[in-house]
Amino acid sequence: MNYATKKSRWIVRLGIAASGLALPPVALADHPTLGLQQDGAASITTLTAITLPKGARTFGIETQFVSNNVIGDIDLALFAEEGEQVHSVEGLRNLSFNAAYGLSDKLTLGFNLPYVTRTGIREGTHHHEEEGHEEEGDTTGHDEHEDSHAAEEAPEVSVLGDSSGLGDLTLYSQYRFVGNSDSRTHVSLLLGLKIPTGRTDVVSDEGDRFETEHQPGSGSWDTLAGFSLTRQWSGVSLDSNVLYAFAGDGAQNSNMGDVFNYNVAVSHRMEHEHESAHHHHSTVESSWDVAMELNGEWRDFVTVAGVRQAHTGGNMLYLAPSVRFNSSNGWSAYASLGVPVVENLNGVQSDPKYRLFIGISAGLGSGK
Repeated sequence: MNYATKKSRWIVRLGIAASGLALPPVALADHPTLGLQQDGAASITTLTAITLPKGARTFGIETQFVSNNVIGDIDLALFAEEGEQVHSVEGLRNLSFNAAYGLSDKLTLGFNLPYVTRTGIREGTHHHEEEGHEEEGDTTGHDEHEDSHAAEEAPEVSVLGDSSGLGDLTLYSQYRFVGNSDSRTHVSLLLGLKIPTGRTDVVSDEGDRFETEHQPGSGSWDTLAGFSLTRQWSGVSLDSNVLYAFAGDGAQNSNMGDVFNYNVAVSHRMEHEHESAHHHHSTVESSWDVAMELNGEWRDFVTVAGVRQAHTGGNMLYLAPSVRFNSSNGWSAYASLGVPVVENLNGVQSDPKYRLFIGISAGLGSGK
């Protein structure tokens, strides 16, 4: 295989190089995943350590869906009666645009810009209205008064509706310090910065401002650091990465908590080379990639005014089979379905049923 063919493969690998680095301001159970997504053969969430060739440019669009098990109205009301702040979120949609550029064969720069939507947000409320003085001669019975008083204090559920808007912009760099175009082992350093460009003023159907954990943006500056490792064999790739986000203080005196992302994937490329009878040279045709991933994420508690929110944060681990189609014209399309295999959430949260990624990416130009 010649060097130009290797370059074209590497461009496809990095076709969605920036997607997933967004750090949305939310509790663990209703957020887009944290992770610099690239095509390490077929892995979607796991990051490959292979950087773009010098001068190569890529862009991609990805949609992420998270469907949650909702918390019932009765449970929400009971928690509210006990003074516990518990929310239910039906689902999440995250549409992200990303692009990357190979500044050199060892250094890739990129960005991610998401549009975040959370649907079906509900919470328990406890209303207590001040009683007015009874007028003289009021003949209302004692039992009727107690029933009225109980009704005034009865816990209820507020249907807050959906929260959507532009999310926070993330800039990142990936520097490969082990490996080159002829290597089978690669190691890269990841550094990133999340900038508070997202909306933090979205209001609910009741006219109140959503808490920061349910806003599209966080209002905070966050820094990211991590490593990625890739080991390749003939047609098979093992990719793994870790990425840690240090959360800063954001809107409404809130801190969304640090995030630790850890992933591993084994992938296989199904392709064949076609030899022309007249020109006697090999060309790489369209191919399919299949992979199996383990995607883990730990999130710290959210704090508001320095007070830790008990029903936020925790640890999740997904098992995610994925498939990708790589066109010979330089674009690729992919899908990945993740199901939780480990759930260790703090307090009471809307735990995810599944997580689905669908995306398309393309290379603009080639490396030099």
